[in-house]
Amino acid sequence: MIGPVSFAAPAVLAGLLLLPGLYFILRATPPAPRRQLFPAIRLLRDVPPTARSPARMPLWLLLLRLVAAAAIIIGFAGPQIVPPPILGGAGPVLLAIDNGWASAADFPARQEAARRIVDQSGRRGVIVLPTARDAAGHLPRASALLDRSAALAAIGGLRPEAWPTDRAAAAAAVRAVRRAHPDLTAVYVADGLAAQGLRGFVAALRPARIVAASPARLRLLEPPGLLPDGSLLARVGVVPQAAAVSVPVLAEDGAGSALARVDIKVQPGTSEGAARIDLPVALQARVRRLVIPGIAGPAAVALLDGASKGLLVGLVAGGAADAEQRFTGALYYVRRALPNGTKVVAGSFSSVEGADPGALILADVNLHPREIAWLRRFMSAGGVVIRFAGPLTASRPDSLNPDALLPGVRDLAGALAGGHPEAIASFAPDSPLAGMALPRDARVRRQSLADPARLDPATVWASLADGTPIILGRREGRGALVDVLTAANPGWSDLPLAADFPALIRRLVRLGAGRVPKSGQLTPVRVLDGEGRLVPPGAAARPLDAAKLGNIMVSPAHPPGLWGNARGSAALDLGGHVPALAAASWPALVPVTGLDALPRARRFGPDLLAAAMALLLVDMVATLLLRGALQLRVLAGAAGLCMLIPAPHARAAPPAAALTASLAYVRTGDPATDAIVRAGLTALSTQVNEETAAVLGTPQGVVPGQGNLNLYPLLYWMVTSATRPPDPAACAALDAFMRGGGLLVIDTDGGNPGSAGSGAGFDPGAGAALRRATACLSLPPLRPLTDRDTLAHTFFLTRSFPGRFDGAPVYIAAPGGRDADGVSPVVIGANDWAGAWALDQAGNPLQALLPGTPGQRDKAGRFGVNLVMYALTGTYKADQLQIPAILRRLGE
Repeated sequence: MIGPVSFAAPAVLAGLLLLPGLYFILRATPPAPRRQLFPAIRLLRDVPPTARSPARMPLWLLLLRLVAAAAIIIGFAGPQIVPPPILGGAGPVLLAIDNGWASAADFPARQEAARRIVDQSGRRGVIVLPTARDAAGHLPRASALLDRSAALAAIGGLRPEAWPTDRAAAAAAVRAVRRAHPDLTAVYVADGLAAQGLRGFVAALRPARIVAASPARLRLLEPPGLLPDGSLLARVGVVPQAAAVSVPVLAEDGAGSALARVDIKVQPGTSEGAARIDLPVALQARVRRLVIPGIAGPAAVALLDGASKGLLVGLVAGGAADAEQRFTGALYYVRRALPNGTKVVAGSFSSVEGADPGALILADVNLHPREIAWLRRFMSAGGVVIRFAGPLTASRPDSLNPDALLPGVRDLAGALAGGHPEAIASFAPDSPLAGMALPRDARVRRQSLADPARLDPATVWASLADGTPIILGRREGRGALVDVLTAANPGWSDLPLAADFPALIRRLVRLGAGRVPKSGQLTPVRVLDGEGRLVPPGAAARPLDAAKLGNIMVSPAHPPGLWGNARGSAALDLGGHVPALAAASWPALVPVTGLDALPRARRFGPDLLAAAMALLLVDMVATLLLRGALQLRVLAGAAGLCMLIPAPHARAAPPAAALTASLAYVRTGDPATDAIVRAGLTALSTQVNEETAAVLGTPQGVVPGQGNLNLYPLLYWMVTSATRPPDPAACAALDAFMRGGGLLVIDTDGGNPGSAGSGAGFDPGAGAALRRATACLSLPPLRPLTDRDTLAHTFFLTRSFPGRFDGAPVYIAAPGGRDADGVSPVVIGANDWAGAWALDQAGNPLQALLPGTPGQRDKAGRFGVNLVMYALTGTYKADQLQIPAILRRLGE
């Protein structure tokens, strides 16, 4: 180091010793002779020479070359201007770094601060000490005495952990290091939070300098609360501040798709804020976690207790010893309708109660007040109660029902009813059953009746064709209560025999948030790492007692994440299991520097190398001038011409969508609809990539009128009954997209009752919304798509074009309304193709099909591939229409 200047590679400066030798070499070497043709020189051939004196290099050129050589040598030595040092003493540097959960949000900034401290340490040696236990559960350990490169590598290898720091163990490590190096200088890169053991740790470090992050930026998601209607109450903790703080929170499903967003306002001087997350009933059961977007680490994630794959279901039948008799028993069909792998406990109410199930199915069971009280607590904790009607409950309804019931039985097959059993005609669009296939082959002959005078329409989840409720339901705390107002065996209806009965039961038993086990050992299923990602548990994780779950402090043995056993699963969130956030108070005599205020060295080696290159360029031009190889007038003219060359305009980087073909969809504004469409197009893109030569990127959501739609070959637009007509700018953008060669695919997720196709009645008003949405578009004349059209055999040979539904006609442009290549600019259907394509991350379908005929989903995928290839290649396979005629002529 020379004053404030230090060098990364000081050994390179030894090259400066060569400059005197270079000086004498350049001084002694004459410049190259100048050649000039002069015929009269032959007259001087016989004149004897007198004295010869070699020409010398001009002094200014010699100095120019020496300066360039010196700049190159110094530049490669890595010079930098070192800021005023913050390190005192002359011994080794102990660098303690907080790497607990609170460091995850800005851990790269902490690593950069540690690197600056290493740069200031020079050759003193550095000892690196993380303050959190590692993933194996080992106590904080100080490294050996490291040189600069090894210390930088050690800092780069640090990762934030998902549990708090262990400053007591770190203080013991500091004392051990001080015994070996009494003259060390300590620097502590702290997270800025007050925590247990902080004062003792700082005392062990003293004398020390503290580089502290600002805790004002920390956010900690607390375990969410539940309101009486089942809505989530998101809660977030912050360090109390003088101004109000707004924290965005997203509710996500298991695939990471955002279902809702809420902004939580934390008032000045308070440490916690809360806000209600409003979601339709159909989406509440899909929420699996809350996250704070843009922040890394487990503090920004709150997991919800979800029903695990090993679901335990209790079955109870009322007053029947033959409840599981083949074909007639009250529980025979229910047991067979449960999902594969479901654990079942059947018997009396008391025996099932002791098993602590996640869902409970009661077939014609009269309940006592004590049992009703237990069931209410059961549902509040996340359990699901599904009740089937029967003679016992019809004669004496109890109080545990989603709505009031009338005593007695309605006989639809009797003479007074005209002998006409009714079919289940509709599922409420805002209920958890929305989107399921209707059991159209089932007829209800007898049922219990809800009291119409006290009926709440929100509790009606399914109705018969005459409008009578057949399934009632409502949220109860974290769980749900469902009444199926007919019997669980075929005595009252054909529902247990219907092909869609298993899908109905599976949907209902998954309504709860999952039962949180109250006893037994819980083992880790998936845990959060230091960056907030769910990963498999490490070797240090140990089982914990379910009864002590609320008092567990997170650690390597008990990391945050999902824990469970055969009875259910439980979420161990970081919030609620670490102390409340508070800013640390530092001793008065300890110097404290902010993480962002730490000065950094200024490296000017590249500047010296650039200056050396410029000097060498000047040297080259000067040499050419001295040799006469470059005329000054030519040089001046060239410089003048260069001044006339216009400067090139800055060119922005092309959009990513312009480099990779991607499908696009019109954002509807409904998170659930957009999530299904995005999942459908993602699965379709994967299928196209696997089965064709096309390579598609990630589907993009777009808003017509904002951005360039011509980057996408296909634009999918899902129109629902809630879709609003596009504004003029959006209409103009869609028209321009179709004129420019894009394929606009317009789809609906059902239609009005009585419309064509199996989606009739699933989205009343969708047809009118489609007409309103397309009124401003310049659509060509349309005609139905047939298997004779190019679109039907662009890649696969298809004769039908189903989606989640089947039977609705598909329309394309008539021949007179197509482009010059004969390609239709628009395809309109009502079969919900995206719903059939959509898969979750495990590759499982997200939505059931109707009518669910064999091969329906495969046909939907093939038609989707045809749509993409049609958008990419147009009518290149149109000649296949003539193949039959060509073959006939060849045969003749």
